[in-house]
Amino acid sequence: MRLAAAVICCGQMAAAGGLMDRTVTFGALAYDQADAPIFVGDRHPAVVSDRIEYGLRPEGAQNGWDIVPAIIDIRDQQIIVTYPDTVGGQFPAPAFNGYVLDFLTECVLFNGAGQDQDNSTVTLADDAIFVEGSRLYVNMAGLDFGPQTFVVVDVDVADCPLS
Repeated sequence: MRLAAAVICCGQMAAAGGLMDRTVTFGALAYDQADAPIFVGDRHPAVVSDRIEYGLRPEGAQNGWDIVPAIIDIRDQQIIVTYPDTVGGQFPAPAFNGYVLDFLTECVLFNGAGQDQDNSTVTLADDAIFVEGSRLYVNMAGLDFGPQTFVVVDVDVADCPLS
């Protein structure tokens, strides 16, 4: 597992140590230049639980782009991305084309994050998982996807109280 830099987040208060019970927003993003996105998906809020947090569906085209249906399961120390039986193909490859998870805390939430190579069926680029501020990014640009695709991201969660 390769670990990325730490992320600083925004408001929590009780237990710590994992992602369970944390508030998160999730969405898709594509850009060649970060300040001029090609696609900005809706933000989908959830509280991390034992259930699948997101079942992404098309949201409506922006600049000819739309959401690839995906299933996002956030666990205590992992984020797992899979795809339904009805989709398959290859993600277009601008500079970034992927997912953004924003965990709403006011403390340093991650000590690091990296791909779990043993449980993933595709290999992300070395710089595909990164953090900025309170957000964790997973870049899928150029990767093949389909019903047998699993992308597993391990996170090293800091001791950060829940809000």
